[in-house]
Amino acid sequence: MNTLQAVIGDYTQFVREIVAEVEVVGFDMADFMVVDHICYRVETLDQYEDKKTQLEAYGERLAETSVNKRPIATYKLHQPIRVASWRIDALELPAPKPGRAETEGLEHAEFVIYDTVEQFLAKYSGMQFDTKAADRGINPEIGMRLPSGKGVKFHLLPLTAVVQLEKLLGVKTVLDGVRGIS
Repeated sequence: MNTLQAVIGDYTQFVREIVAEVEVVGFDMADFMVVDHICYRVETLDQYEDKKTQLEAYGERLAETSVNKRPIATYKLHQPIRVASWRIDALELPAPKPGRAETEGLEHAEFVIYDTVEQFLAKYSGMQFDTKAADRGINPEIGMRLPSGKGVKFHLLPLTAVVQLEKLLGVKTVLDGVRGIS
């Protein structure tokens, strides 16, 4: 039987591991509204095109937006992923970055935070964050690599809402380090 798990791997275990590790490194889970979405990476553009086709059986492709000069497809899942008390409605599939080796598989999860980015960074000032996208358009984002190597990112709005806002505003391209959007 063909399932989303057959297409992207054991997402339930992946989310459990991320949530557990986020708690272990010192985050208060009450600071997060939701585990918003998970990210599946591919190694080649051919795999990207193939995976887009496969994922259409499990979700509606809301958009394919250029983020930092590469396409990222966003899917709203027909059946949300449920892990413990978390409900995950979306999945993102980025094309590989030119010149960067990627490993195919589930790579990171993203959480929507209650605080502003500045408040969140101050609250967790002892953490090592990647802030290169902290000025990103309508949905600033900060990230970090967990000790296991998995990634986690924190932002202000759910991905599905961001996609709708980008459509309403006519956004076709998003770049890090740029307050504006185009």
